[in-house]
Amino acid sequence: MPRQPYLIKEGGSWMFYQPEITVSYYQELLHAMDIMHTQLLKAERIFRKIILACGNCNIDAMLSLAVVLNRTGRQIEGNALVHKAHLVCMEALPPYFNPDQDDIYWCILENRPLLRSFHAVITEYIKEKQYERALDKINYLLKINKNDDTGVAALLPVCCMYLGRYAEYLEWYQQLSPLQRTLETTFFSFLALYKLDLPEQAKARFLEARKAYPNMAAELLKSNHQFPADEFKIHNTRIPAGSRQEAFVCWLASRELWQREKELKKFLQAIPKETVDLP
Repeated sequence: MPRQPYLIKEGGSWMFYQPEITVSYYQELLHAMDIMHTQLLKAERIFRKIILACGNCNIDAMLSLAVVLNRTGRQIEGNALVHKAHLVCMEALPPYFNPDQDDIYWCILENRPLLRSFHAVITEYIKEKQYERALDKINYLLKINKNDDTGVAALLPVCCMYLGRYAEYLEWYQQLSPLQRTLETTFFSFLALYKLDLPEQAKARFLEARKAYPNMAAELLKSNHQFPADEFKIHNTRIPAGSRQEAFVCWLASRELWQREKELKKFLQAIPKETVDLP
């Protein structure tokens, strides 16, 4: 059985190493990753072959196979594989690794499987509604990968909302630059103020959010939510920013949070319809 992956500091940088046997299957791995979205079963066979040969040391093969399994309705096996891959990565961290001081850089190619394993397991924790565990992993990953190359910060808002950590979320939101703030993070900041029983601040934040994203504001006031398929005559490969479709998708992703606020619609309806310029 090949030896396990390990993390070691070289020349001032931490590097994640996988055993030499993984190199032998690198081209097959890349080919399977290229076709995994169109030829699921063929990609699955290749990933299983690589895992059989490499054991638990090829993290990308394990994570990619998990994606294929989840997409073909085998979520239990897929989710288990994600957790297994991440456990292997955690076991690779030496006891003297200090997440408060040490960085794992995405620009070092060898580090990417480890960082991907964090993002994958966070996603699974959120699916499993284990928001506390997800948030702990998010905060850990943001410590060791401060540039957030995996985009894990985008998963933080929903965890804070479900955990009721509204003040913590607002503190995090205030630290974002205007360019980093999104439709979701802005409206969640409104929801956090509303949940903290700060009606005037919540009203001001909603006006700010409505001015930037009027379609999302309108979506929250609807009684019947449907995907606006008639919005565009031509199919878009990506949902356009600012569109009614974007607003619906954002609402759908967090509808449980919005729908459980029984008095929220009444609060929104009492806010004047005209846009107010905020200081």
